Amino acid sequence: MGKVKEKILKDTKKRINDTKKKINNARKKIESIEYDAHWYRRVFHSFGASLLFYYMLPNEDWIHILKFWIPLIIVLIIIFIEILRIKGKISSDHFFGLRFYEKNRVGSYVFFAVAIFLLLGFFPQHIAIPCILCASVGDPIIGEIRHRYGMQYVYFLGFLICMLFFMISWYKEAPGLMIIVAVVGGIGAIIGETKKFWWLDDDFMIQIIPALLIGIIWLALPIFGLSQPTDLIINPAIWSFG
Repeated sequence: MGKVKEKILKDTKKRINDTKKKINNARKKIESIEYDAHWYRRVFHSFGASLLFYYMLPNEDWIHILKFWIPLIIVLIIIFIEILRIKGKISSDHFFGLRFYEKNRVGSYVFFAVAIFLLLGFFPQHIAIPCILCASVGDPIIGEIRHRYGMQYVYFLGFLICMLFFMISWYKEAPGLMIIVAVVGGIGAIIGETKKFWWLDDDFMIQIIPALLIGIIWLALPIFGLSQPTDLIINPAIWSFG
């Protein structure tokens, strides 16, 4: 009987050790996938900055038409595919990097694309560029700060990073105006990034909130006798009092 018990104990220990190894291997695989998805999302965000080549296209009437319709068509395709995904017509497994909570709601990439389309199509270059950079470059940096150091550093450092984008875009303007725009834009961006809603992603808000705030300043410039920066925009009537 003693040998039987000893054998049973050995078998039990072996099974326990084998189970632990399987759990550890599974955990490593999960962590590896999460790590890859984490950096995939970071790279995807950064890719948004490449869309600024939009402003390098020739200044021709027919190209201006394409500048509006091509992004619109792309966004509509993304929205159509997203509808199919949410309805279960397309499996969410095909969307690498999707967060758990996004499987039953609109993905962040849709909000990201819609915001960039609105900025490129309806906002002046001085507003669109820094807002897109806030989402494309600022958001990943802020995310890393939050991930590595905690929320206590996010507000201040995130504000400085986003403020820098507005300063770069407005550096040719009067110093006072540049500082006001940079501060307001930085505050708007950090509010958009840190304020979380289930139904509205921060990829949208980090771009549109500062754009709307700076848009108010833009429209108010003529009232104070200041000229608006000369900008290429598809729909200039939106931003003109004339």
